[in-house]
Order: sequence, then structure tokens, then C-alpha cells
Amino acid sequence: MGRQPLILVADPELCKEVGIKKFKDIPNRSIPSPISASPLHQKGLFFTRDSRWSTMRNTILSVYQPSHLASLVPMMQSFIESATENLDTPNEDMIFSDLSLRLATDVIGEAAFGVNFGLSKPHSVCESIKSVSSVKNGDDDDDEVSDFINQHIYSTTQLKMDLSGSFSIILGLLAPILQEPFRQILKRIPGTMDRKIESINEKLSGRLDEIVKRRMEDKNRTSKNFLSLILNARESKLVSENVFSPEYISAVTYEHLLAGSATTAFTLSSIVYLVAGHLEVEKKLLQEIDEFGPSDKIPTAQDLHDSFPYLDQVIKEAMRFYTVSPLVARETSNEVEIGGYLLPKGTWVWLAIGVLAKDPRNFPDPEKFKPERFDPKCEEMKLRHPYAFIPFGIGPRACIGQKFSLQELKLTLIHLYRKYVFRHSLNMEKPVEMEYGMVLNFKHGVKLRVIRRTQ
Repeated sequence: MGRQPLILVADPELCKEVGIKKFKDIPNRSIPSPISASPLHQKGLFFTRDSRWSTMRNTILSVYQPSHLASLVPMMQSFIESATENLDTPNEDMIFSDLSLRLATDVIGEAAFGVNFGLSKPHSVCESIKSVSSVKNGDDDDDEVSDFINQHIYSTTQLKMDLSGSFSIILGLLAPILQEPFRQILKRIPGTMDRKIESINEKLSGRLDEIVKRRMEDKNRTSKNFLSLILNARESKLVSENVFSPEYISAVTYEHLLAGSATTAFTLSSIVYLVAGHLEVEKKLLQEIDEFGPSDKIPTAQDLHDSFPYLDQVIKEAMRFYTVSPLVARETSNEVEIGGYLLPKGTWVWLAIGVLAKDPRNFPDPEKFKPERFDPKCEEMKLRHPYAFIPFGIGPRACIGQKFSLQELKLTLIHLYRKYVFRHSLNMEKPVEMEYGMVLNFKHGVKLRVIRRTQ
């Protein structure tokens, strides 16, 4: 990639070598050109490096302890029930991916900031998430919430790895050494995409800093949202104030909003889209959900773990079929040998997990949606390499919020399928078109018809 040495790894054993066995020599993520253009995104846990990363990670891990995740079930369920009121108009087409993003943003907004954005309250189901000027929130000014969400959406959608991004990002893909000099020039020229991105990121950073400042001044923090827990740890000297300085707190909290909304929303949309096109899968899924108990019986965290094996298989197969983050990017910190090749320090090592997920050697008929391939009793599962399917990454750098996301997905799917089934809208393009950014997305959204179940 220009003068930047880069290797792609699409072998599960080599992925294990990179992500686990040689982690001490490859501990950091490489920083792709879209992130190089955004200092805010660089300061989150995802791209932080070396000792600062390990300190931040060890602190944040406490947020994802099983007991804390279990305590979030009622909050998640409340938002899910509110969001599904949008579906009560029967036999009507909707943009399901918009509702998924609203719901995921509300859940992570409450969990990360302790703020209810109110996006998943009943709206017209075809209304876009970008139209949030009417959002109501008991604690914040409506316009402030609207502006914050719009800035968040714009910042997220501009992190593209294709030719529709800013010129400096495109240049960074071809010649990384030239990206920052050109970005510094272009961000000063009115009308350029670099100028627009810089302006939005400055506003977003400023808004986040205000939220953090207000929360820091509140000495009576009792809620257990992510931001409050980090501030409490900082003030109790459990972590260095230098590691969690205000700008890093802002960045890592926003990172939770970004990662917890875009990826979860995409995965939820892809699951419902795929199940809608495979009625034999839908039948088995409905049977498992119905057998759990009455429709008003809310699963506990333990229930979610133990009582829905086929739902687990459906989620895994959807994540294999549409891998939300097709690449895991790493960078060597020392000279290191991988697969018999000596890689110099600073080499980018990209794990092509999207390629792994479609490799017929581990997934026969890879273009077929078949949840049973993840049944532990299935011969295919027994023969598969354990690192052929790594949708959340691998090793210490694996996604720290994966259990949070899976808990939210399971609760949502159980509640949805207790009441509704879905069919592809006639307005849904075939084949479906994808958009490639920092995460995968449906280019034109997921359009579905909602059908209320008759008990």
C-alpha cells in the first residue's frame, strides 16, 4: 500500500499466530487512513496503543462483568418494547435498518452516557434516523440531542474505505505518508470534504467534552453507566488521571456509542433480513422462542446463555454470512516471523476474517445460509478450525463489548419474534448492495414487511 508494507492473512492458524501466539510483537492496531483523519477516533480504546491501551482495557473490563451485564437486562428490555411499538401497523413496509439503528443508539446511549436519546420511541417507521429534530428528552434540550446525533451519524458515515471519502483519506489509501500534509491543507479550504469532516469532528469533540465536564462536576454520580464508572475509577485513583484524561474519556465513551450502535444495528438487520428469506429457519426459531414460556416472560441473562441454542446458531451464521468488520488490522511493533516470513517493524498485518468466513474448506456451501453449521453436534462444526470464525476479532484485542452486543441482540430478537414475522419488501433490491466503510452496511437499508403473528 504505497510505501507501507502490508500483508493479508486469510488462514485460521496464521490468524491465531498473529492474534495470540505473537501478540507481544503485534500488540497494536494499524491506523487506516479514515481514522488518521480523525483524532477523536484515534483516542478510543480501539486504536490506543501499548501501555495506555492495556491500562484502559483493564479498567473497562470491569464494566463488562457478568453481574453488570445482567443488571442491564431491564433497561435493554424497556427500549426494545418501546421500539417495537413502531411495528404495530400491520402488513406495512418499513426500513427496518433505521429502526435497528435507533434502538441500538438508545441502548448504548443509556449504557455509555446515562442519556436517553429517545430515538426508539414510536415514530413513523419509515422516518430516517437523520430526522431527529423532534426527539424528546427529559434531561436535555431537544436541539442539543438532535445536533449531537446528527454529528454522530455524519462522523460515522464518513469513515469510508472507498473513493467516496475525502481526498486526503483516498490519498492515505494509496500513499499514507502524504495523507496528513494534504489533510492539513485541505481542511482549510471551504467546500472540501476534509473541511466538512474537520468541522463536524470539532463540534462532536466539543459536545463530548461538555458532557464529560458536566459529569465530572457531578459528585453524586449514582448511575452505573460507562462514563460514570470510568470517572469514579479515575477519582478513586484506581487508574492514572494521565491515562484517562478528559479528552481520552470523551473519546472512549464516544467509541462505545459508535461501536455499540453501528455494529449491533447492522447485525440485527442482517439477521432479520436473512431469516425473512429462509422460512425453514424461521419455523425452527419461532418454535424455540415459543417453547421458552409466555410472551411476557422476560429472559434473564442466564436464560439467554442457556435456553436459546438455535438462536445462537442463527446469530453466528448471520455474522458469518455478513461479516460486519471484514478486516482486523494489526501492526508489528518488532521484527517478527509469521508463517515462515520475517516481517519488519511497522508492517501492517490485516486478518481477512471476511474471507475466512466464506472459505469452503471450513464452511461448505458458504453462500448458503445454514445456522445448523454452528450446532456443536454437527460434523462440519467438529471439523472446523477453531479460528475460522472470529467475528469479534481474536486475542486480547478482541471486541471488549461482544457479550453486551449479544445480550442486546438476543433480547431484541426474542421480543420481535414473539409478536411478528417479516418478509422482504418488494422495494428491497436484489441482490442486496453493500457499502464498505469501517464497518459493513446495507447501502439502501433493509426494507421489510411486518406481519403480526396470530397465536
